[in-house]
Amino acid sequence: MRKTIILLLSLITALSAAADLIIPQTAAPRILIPIAGDAAGANGTHFRSDIVVVNLRDQDQRVAFRWYPQAGSGMPVATRVIEIGARRVISSTNFVNNILNQTGVGSIDIIGVDAQGNLDTGALLHATSRIWTPQPGLPEGTTSQTFPGIIFSSHPSQRKTIFGLRRGDDVRLNVGASNPSDAQQRFRITVFTQLQDPQIIEVTLPPFSMFQTNMPGSADVTQILVDNITGTGASTTWQAWGSSIDNITGDAWSQMAFPLITQSQQPVTLQE
Repeated sequence: MRKTIILLLSLITALSAAADLIIPQTAAPRILIPIAGDAAGANGTHFRSDIVVVNLRDQDQRVAFRWYPQAGSGMPVATRVIEIGARRVISSTNFVNNILNQTGVGSIDIIGVDAQGNLDTGALLHATSRIWTPQPGLPEGTTSQTFPGIIFSSHPSQRKTIFGLRRGDDVRLNVGASNPSDAQQRFRITVFTQLQDPQIIEVTLPPFSMFQTNMPGSADVTQILVDNITGTGASTTWQAWGSSIDNITGDAWSQMAFPLITQSQQPVTLQE
């Protein structure tokens, strides 16, 4: 029987989502790549980040790259500043290792800066990112997923949601959040399914850090909610995402979280 997702009235419309989550089809002075890495994965995979950063300005641009590691110390790793020529591009298929000299998993904050290291509001940066791995057990070929860069917004949102992911015996589910602010943040992740009570975990992220965790289970997913439960001092720049990954091939897809218009606890449901 055909199944259709019915969105409750508490959910935000697609048009209003653009107020908080902007995938940069344009340029901006600051962009967050929520997850990147150079790290071994499950079943013989090894994930790397293929990243392109473009300076669309008609003059050279100093760009600060800040690495916010998973389970980080609460302070960013030493910032790397690179001058990108006027209307030039820097690119690497293993950006985290080759450009940032890092390994593991983290977020990348890309910031146009002036000679004093302050935000340059006139910077025109564009960034693309995908995570890829050689196909396990094969001599050639890759699989990959796109993790789009996010333009920061001052629009406050303490609850965001994720749709379009799956989980089962052959597909695993990862959910993550990034805290690019200078204050500690606490998050609650709730995974809703049709067959069982929601899964709930809470995690505290120190400043300038991120995390990603597997949400085990075999029941398919209808909705994921991510709440910033910090209270006073809650950041407006945090971002969350989810990924479904094939356990055999490493093939994967991702979805960015977007804000809800209300704080309703009611999840979506499936109509038979």
